[in-house]
Amino acid sequence: MVENIYKFYSLTVISNQLTKLTNLFWKEMVFGGHLFAMGSVAVILVCATLFRLQVGLDILFCSYLLFYAIYLYDYSQGVSADELTNSSRARYLRSKHKAMCTVLITSLLLVALLFLFANIVTTFIAVCILLLGLLYGNYFKKVTKRIPAFKNFFVSFVWSFMVLFVFIYYSLPITYSALMLSMFIFIRMMNIQILFDVRDAEGDRKDGLLTIPALFSERHYPLILRSVNYLSILFVTVCVFLDLLPLLTLAFIPMFYYAAGYINNVVKSKKKSSSYVFAACEPIMWSVLIFSGRYITMLGIL
Repeated sequence: MVENIYKFYSLTVISNQLTKLTNLFWKEMVFGGHLFAMGSVAVILVCATLFRLQVGLDILFCSYLLFYAIYLYDYSQGVSADELTNSSRARYLRSKHKAMCTVLITSLLLVALLFLFANIVTTFIAVCILLLGLLYGNYFKKVTKRIPAFKNFFVSFVWSFMVLFVFIYYSLPITYSALMLSMFIFIRMMNIQILFDVRDAEGDRKDGLLTIPALFSERHYPLILRSVNYLSILFVTVCVFLDLLPLLTLAFIPMFYYAAGYINNVVKSKKKSSSYVFAACEPIMWSVLIFSGRYITMLGIL
């Protein structure tokens, strides 16, 4: 009897510890910048799969470190503003000095890896992206007070440039297909960035930031989100039809329905955090869809 009680107690303790560890891991992934860092790796893998490029672990690791440093720094700098719109992340990132130390170590490791594996041009470009990303919150974000949606264009451009970064990294000529894929990612990230601005609309209005949700009413920004979502899929379809992108790119089409789901949820309740997590996971889903399409093609199903 005593032995059974002890076993039950031990299992309960283990279960509670596992639950705490799982919650801690999930918070670190979502609030620590890892989701978007993984998304940047997904962009590299999508580019490599579509254009049949051989990429090494070095570029994947560099991409991860680059976006991890940028997003962790941005989240840490925005702790005060997050108290209003994202209190869970604000509480998690309260240890600001620790985050700054992590950003510094990550940045130094990134630069060291670039000097080891990349050429001078690639290293220079990557360091410029890093600096622009780190300076974004304190300097470039304020430009949105004068130029509408500048923040959206700025972030989307950095993401779309990662396609071209692959070609630059391996000293390959940039093709029209690469430019078209870059444009597609730009449109998709515009959609994601506008969606995140929905949550921050009240704070952006107070700060005078001219984001799309801050400029338009509750009735108009859902139409913009849905239109951009539709435009991205139309763009891919036309590019495939014109032979500017490989047929495998059509594997992106289910993303329209994936995005429509979280857009509708945000329209219903912009405070529902799970909708923004789904949006943050979208770049990872790109690679899932492309890999699935590639696997189906290899099996000869299509």
